[in-house]
Amino acid sequence: MADEATRKKYKQLIKNGFCIFDQVLDPTMLDRVRMVSDQLLNRQSQAHFREQKSTGSMVSVFDDVFFAELVSYPPALSILFRLGFDQPIWSSGYIISKPPGSPALFWHQDWWGWNHPCSYKPIPQQIFLMYYLADTTKKNGCLRVISGSHLKRHPMHNHVDKAHTDELRSMVDPEHPAYQPVEGELDIPVKAGDLVIGDSRLLHAAHGNSSDYRRTVITLWYLPLYYQLPEPIQAFVGRNVLPEKWLNSDVGQIKPLTAVYEGCEEPIVWNRTPSSALK
Repeated sequence: MADEATRKKYKQLIKNGFCIFDQVLDPTMLDRVRMVSDQLLNRQSQAHFREQKSTGSMVSVFDDVFFAELVSYPPALSILFRLGFDQPIWSSGYIISKPPGSPALFWHQDWWGWNHPCSYKPIPQQIFLMYYLADTTKKNGCLRVISGSHLKRHPMHNHVDKAHTDELRSMVDPEHPAYQPVEGELDIPVKAGDLVIGDSRLLHAAHGNSSDYRRTVITLWYLPLYYQLPEPIQAFVGRNVLPEKWLNSDVGQIKPLTAVYEGCEEPIVWNRTPSSALK
């Protein structure tokens, strides 16, 4: 790690489960990401937004090869390198946009390898990089987190043991605990172009958007220490195949960020629910 400020961010990531880097997207890149994201969002059907009432939208970045440039964005990769993650592997990403008047995003965590003991250790197995395309506040749906919940069980774990269900996405029951405020939650308002890095095990959500404008975040998932992970996890990630239009594109430098697994271990079984080992 290059400097004291970065070391402090690393400690925040390990202890609290998240950290923030200011103004990572330069103004030109920010404008380009906004333009492509808006184009994809404007193509979505009303059915999509009904199905994603709580989430807002879940549009894969695979839908436009432009995002290969964001995935391999040098300033962000430089930050990962300075944090000690010098061989990150990228896995997936989504355009998550809350329309005006949309409700809260449910509490959830995004890790799927809870069957392996490494999932209960401090070092993150998978991280999210969140680029917000507008200044965020509680009014327009800023991120909220339960600090430390990536390493310590919280009562909310019992309410969202199966996250991202159809019922939660479409908000079948608005009174479900997953949408409600919890004691100790932290609001994470940011400026457009800031980068939030978080442990995928961290319980996080977002406020509803009561503003008159769309609030969009691009969420990208990386395995920061892929080649140090147990082989069953490497095998699971290594079987994912990027679209041909991405692999054959000269946009961005995707291939160095693509998982390669040449071992013979069986992939770990996908499991989004932490066991009693999370205390």
